[in-house]
Formats: sequence, C-alpha cells, structure tokens
Amino acid sequence: MRVEVMPELPADMLEEAWDFYSNCFNDLRILAVNRHLMYRHEFDEVMADRRIAKHVALDDEGIAGMGTLTNDLESIPLISADYFRYHWPELYEQRRLFYCLFAGSALGGRGRGVFVALQRQMCASIEEADGKVFFDICSYNEERNQLPRMIALVLSRAASCGRAQPTRLDAQSFWMYEFPKDDMPFRREERRGLARRLDGQPERRTARI
Repeated sequence: MRVEVMPELPADMLEEAWDFYSNCFNDLRILAVNRHLMYRHEFDEVMADRRIAKHVALDDEGIAGMGTLTNDLESIPLISADYFRYHWPELYEQRRLFYCLFAGSALGGRGRGVFVALQRQMCASIEEADGKVFFDICSYNEERNQLPRMIALVLSRAASCGRAQPTRLDAQSFWMYEFPKDDMPFRREERRGLARRLDGQPERRTARI
C-alpha cells in the first residue's frame, strides 16, 4: 500500500473514488441532521480543485483510503473563512490553517493501517508549515465513535512531536418542537443512532465534513 498526494484526481480514477466515498460515508445521510455528504457534482468539483490536496491510499485492488486537505479555506463554501481570519489572522494570512474535508479507509483487511498512513501523510504537510488542522465531526461520531479522541491518538502517532492536542472550536445542535395532545407523553426519546450500516456492513470510523 502506498499513499499518493494529487492536486487533481485523474479522470480515470473518478468513478472509483466516488464509489469509495459514497460507500464510506453513506450512513451519515441518516445519522446527521446537517448534510455531510457531497453531491456528485460537488465531489467532482473538489476532485478537480487544485487548491485541495487529495491523499489517496492505493493497493493492488485500487483505492484503499482517501483524504482531502486544504489550507485555502475560501475553497470550502460550507465553512466560514471569516471565522478563522478573525481568530487567527496571521496563521490565516500565512496559509497555516488546514481543513480536512474527509478521510476514510476501506473495510476489513484492506483498511488495516490505512487511516494512520493517510493521517501521517497529511500531517507531514501541516507540520512543514508549522500549522494547525481542524475537522468537522457530527455528534454521533463524537459520542458513539469517540472520533475526536481517536483522531488525536492517530495524529499523535503521526506527528514528529508525538502529541496532538484537540480543542473544540464550535458546536451546533438541531432541536425539534412538537405540540403534544393531552394523552401524549411530554418528552420523547431522542431519535439517534444506527443499529447497522445502510449497506449491512460493520461500522467504520471516519472523519467527514
């Protein structure tokens, strides 16, 4: 297995990359209220955008893992570049703030060690710039899969200093308001969680915007 960094994904890899991405993050369609998955045209635009680096793990069967990273925050319309420009003006100006749109690995034996290899490769460019990196993690992946802690452990293994310190930047919650009749319970159980993956496969730990 090797990890290649590409400014633009070759056209002959686009279908395989889309299939990998769709399979990897499909469950987020029903686990997160906010839309986390890109539509196909958005995915194609990201794969063609040279401001966003594509880190692709390849084995004999094809794509075993994939992650995307950018230090051009204006290339991502769903985050507020102004937030980072205001709070870290020097780092923003120097392009030392990095955003990981998504990172994921294949299921089973093909995915063993892939996520760590991806993060190690991505971390190298961040460390070279003496930068910081941030992710967008839905509450399910934070609470059920402990993804912030897991990413911190992976980045600590990948970083030359041997340590990655996580800090929460922001959080958003969605609330539903109902108008129950007298014979209905005042409070209902939250509708959260997923008994199984939509494709029937085991759960996968991934980071996604």
